[in-house]
Amino acid sequence: MMSRLTNAKLIDPDQALACVLEHAAVARARTVALARAVGLVLAREVRADRDYPPFDRAMMDGYAVRAEDAGRTLPVAGLVPAGDARPGAGRPRVEPGLAVEIMTGAACPEGTEAVVMKEKVRREGDRVTLPERIRVGDHVAARGSECAAGQSLLASGEPLTPLAVAVLATVGLHEVDVIPEPSLAAITTGDELARPGEVPGPTQIRDSNGPMLLAQARRAGLSRCRELHAADSLASLAAVLAECEDTDLVILTGGVSAGRFDLVPEAVVAWGAEVLFHKVSQKPGKPILFARRERAAAGAQLIFGLPGNPLSTHFGFHRYVLPAIRRRMGWRSVLPEAAHGRLAAPLVIGADRTLFVPLRVEPEGRAYAATPLRGEGSADIFATFRANAYLRLPPGEHALDADTEVDFEWMGERR
Repeated sequence: MMSRLTNAKLIDPDQALACVLEHAAVARARTVALARAVGLVLAREVRADRDYPPFDRAMMDGYAVRAEDAGRTLPVAGLVPAGDARPGAGRPRVEPGLAVEIMTGAACPEGTEAVVMKEKVRREGDRVTLPERIRVGDHVAARGSECAAGQSLLASGEPLTPLAVAVLATVGLHEVDVIPEPSLAAITTGDELARPGEVPGPTQIRDSNGPMLLAQARRAGLSRCRELHAADSLASLAAVLAECEDTDLVILTGGVSAGRFDLVPEAVVAWGAEVLFHKVSQKPGKPILFARRERAAAGAQLIFGLPGNPLSTHFGFHRYVLPAIRRRMGWRSVLPEAAHGRLAAPLVIGADRTLFVPLRVEPEGRAYAATPLRGEGSADIFATFRANAYLRLPPGEHALDADTEVDFEWMGERR
């Protein structure tokens, strides 16, 4: 695939995505502190280090009793709080005709058959009257009932949610082996861009692509992100790329088409990267570039050259960079989530390339209503910034009525 795509002038969007995923290898596992593991993917199976609970545990504040004593009034033979570490001789024992007061989470004393909630008894002084019916096992979590020692809890490849982190902490882990997140650099290019804090000149525009790309990267779970800028010269591009030697994913915006100052392809090759494809039969984002640069120890860098128009930049990240991030991070499913709904407004559109139309999708009962958002081209962010999904259409002319059933894919997570 590599050599065929390298020489192709225009490739299909599915070929382009397949090429990206082919070269986006899962990163090597790394050990991180448990507090930093949420959102990452587990690299190795985790098993229970002991039975859970490790003792018969009271599930309520109440009284540890024998079931045969239901309906009787019994003396209270002591109290067992949570965490009670008294040796056996010092702990009260539940004998027939005796009750032991116990707190939630405490280890049940020897002889316990059930725990009766304090709300279900009547206590007077040091005696307690039990309810008429008590079942063996009431409000007692038996040792090993949640999981047994050696039981597999989390498999390699599972994403670590906050609840999964709680499981890891419960079994005694303060560090865990995960697939680390990649580092990312977003390089905006062009002399026409005013930098943050600058007053734009009469022919300049403010940079929106840099902040947008960092927002997309952070939404994808990346924290090691930075924004850089290069002027429209090979020397400036070379200097900025040199700052990215240790960066896993490099995204350049602008300078990838066929104009006199579209220098990104030349600069990327001069940096030692191999261009795997340049130009995709899609709208928006036709001039997109994808390259790979080998590094001796840290693995290959993936380099994306995205068109400078904001909607093209956004779509290029959504379609190609996001799946590469997910593949590098070991996600089992790397593609955006698909869904089905109906058009809330008619759509008339056409092109000789595969079309990706931004949508605003809203819940409609148990279904979804999708409104196409179209502006004055791929530079018009004002008409499309409320989009949360993309509709894919094949090349050709389309006249879709309102209520037409359509498939779409969410932009990252639903919102």
